[in-house]
Amino acid sequence: MPSFPNNHGKSKKDIFYFATYGLCFVALGLVLSSLGAMLPYLADNVGVTFAQISFLFTASSLGYLTGSVGGGRLYDRFKGHHLMLFSLLLTALMVFMIPITTTFSLLIIVLYLVGLGQGTLDVGGNVNLLWVYQKRVGPYMNALHFCFGVGAFLSPILLHNVMRWSGGGLTWPYWTLAILTLPGLIGLIGLSSPENPEKEDNKNHPQSINFNLVIPMILLFFMYVGLENGFGGWIFSYATEVKIASETNAAYLNSVFWGALTLGRLLSVPLARKTTPAHLLTGNYVLAISFLGLIVLFPLQPGGVWIGTAGLGLSLSSVFPTLLVLAESRMKITGKVTGLFFLGSSLGGTLVPMILGQIFEYIGSFQMMLSFFVLAILGFVVLSSVIFRSNRIAEKLR
Repeated sequence: MPSFPNNHGKSKKDIFYFATYGLCFVALGLVLSSLGAMLPYLADNVGVTFAQISFLFTASSLGYLTGSVGGGRLYDRFKGHHLMLFSLLLTALMVFMIPITTTFSLLIIVLYLVGLGQGTLDVGGNVNLLWVYQKRVGPYMNALHFCFGVGAFLSPILLHNVMRWSGGGLTWPYWTLAILTLPGLIGLIGLSSPENPEKEDNKNHPQSINFNLVIPMILLFFMYVGLENGFGGWIFSYATEVKIASETNAAYLNSVFWGALTLGRLLSVPLARKTTPAHLLTGNYVLAISFLGLIVLFPLQPGGVWIGTAGLGLSLSSVFPTLLVLAESRMKITGKVTGLFFLGSSLGGTLVPMILGQIFEYIGSFQMMLSFFVLAILGFVVLSSVIFRSNRIAEKLR
């Protein structure tokens, strides 16, 4: 980590680091949430069916998986801000290309590269934040993921308003997203890359990865992201299928989930200062199981589904950043280890929603909702294992 002349200088530098990473994650959220909102227009732009255009999700997810796993190793070898600059520039350039790409096969490649840039940027923001703040990272990590949530929440609103103001078409909505990456780029250029504070320790006393803790954490990241993305992706279809909401109200219900998730991350910032990661994660999962249980008990009651959806968003909000904080307190966090965590989250975000879709289509909507409940319980079991294993490891001194 860079040395600072005094505490005031250190505090000022900390603010610049967080502001830069926060701007990068607002841009990340804006781009990541843009695909779903623009899918019908993209289908028209390249002249394919809705079923065909859905393969863009697969291309983007595969790119994200490649970027998060491969990028994790690169952050151990190269300057972090140089890699983040490259990934943000790649994302911006590919987003700029989307509206002027009129061939479906080429659009698949463009979306893969967008995902590649996003995955590399996501890992970089998290691992560099851990290196900058170390034991103080808890509130900052929750705040960083709040920035991502703000971008994800605003993306559909921004895109549709820019489309309306510009008289229709995809060009200016996507070019606006590309322009909004510039503040993050400026910040990355102006700050030196942080160093892994344990880099010298690793050279003098090389340690192997503690797979007894890392493997269950990878599994927990898989389950959590699968639950979050699966519920966020399918609650609209569930609400319309069982006829507890019109399409308009179902869209609002979907927004309530993501809005509650974003609000919960903001509320978690002060909580992270006063609560241990293990206690916070336990509370997250107990509440998530309770709110999903409410939906399972009253699957056809609008009130139960609305309350359960909002409560689930709040409950899940701080799981991802707090897991990273827990890991930082118990093990040496390298780019490679962070990449393994993101491997689990990427696979969960790709595979679980797809499996849930098969359950929804061929078994039933209630069975899909029951699957969310079971997934939350299994996540709590794995979390208990993670906490038990982490408690057997002494907390790091820094």
